[in-house]
Amino acid sequence: MLYLTTSDKSLLEKDYRTFLLSLKTNLSNSNIQNVLELYALINYLLRTGKFSWQETISYQPNFNYLALPNMPEQLQVMYGIGCCRHINQLINDILLTLGFNSVIQYIIVDNTDTWHRATPKDANHLVVILKDNNKEYLLDAYNNFAFQIIGTDLIPLNLPTPKELSITTKYPDDNIKEIGQVLKKYYNLQEYGIDYVYDYGY
Repeated sequence: MLYLTTSDKSLLEKDYRTFLLSLKTNLSNSNIQNVLELYALINYLLRTGKFSWQETISYQPNFNYLALPNMPEQLQVMYGIGCCRHINQLINDILLTLGFNSVIQYIIVDNTDTWHRATPKDANHLVVILKDNNKEYLLDAYNNFAFQIIGTDLIPLNLPTPKELSITTKYPDDNIKEIGQVLKKYYNLQEYGIDYVYDYGY
C-alpha cells in the first residue's frame, strides 16, 4: 500500500498548519465579525478554486482518490478535487482554527433523499454542525447548503454576499501550491501502479 514518506508527511503537515494559520490571520484582518459572513467568504474562496493549487475545483463523488492512510483526506481539496468528506472536513478545520465550536456530523441519506444522523461506518455523507451565540447551524459546503437548526427543523439560509474579496488575491498561497505538487507526485505513482515507495526519511 502506498504511504506518504516521512519527509512528505512532515512537509504536508507543516504546509497545512501554516495555510490554516495564515488564513486565520487574513480573515481576522478582514474585520468580519458575523460567523455566517465569514463562512460565506470561506465558501466563496473554496468554490472559486482559491484553496486549490491550480485555482480550479471539481466536486467529484466518484473518483479514484488517493487513499494514503497517513494523509488527512481534506488535503485533496488542495489538489483541486473533493467529495463531501474532503470539503466539509476542510471547512471544519478552518472553523476550528478560527476558534468556533464546530464538529463533523455523519449523515446517511436514504433512497427518499431524507437525511438521518449516522455513525461513521454507516454514513454516506458528512456535514459541519456549528454553534455560535446560542444558535446552531448545519453547513454543507459540498452542496452549498446552510441551515439554521431550530429544534428538529432545518431552516434554509441565504448566505450574505462576501464583501471582503480583496482577500482572494492572497490565494492560492505557497503552502497550497506545495501541497498540490506533492499530491501530484503521488497521483502519478498511483497511475503507474506503484504501491510502495522506500522511505529514507527516518
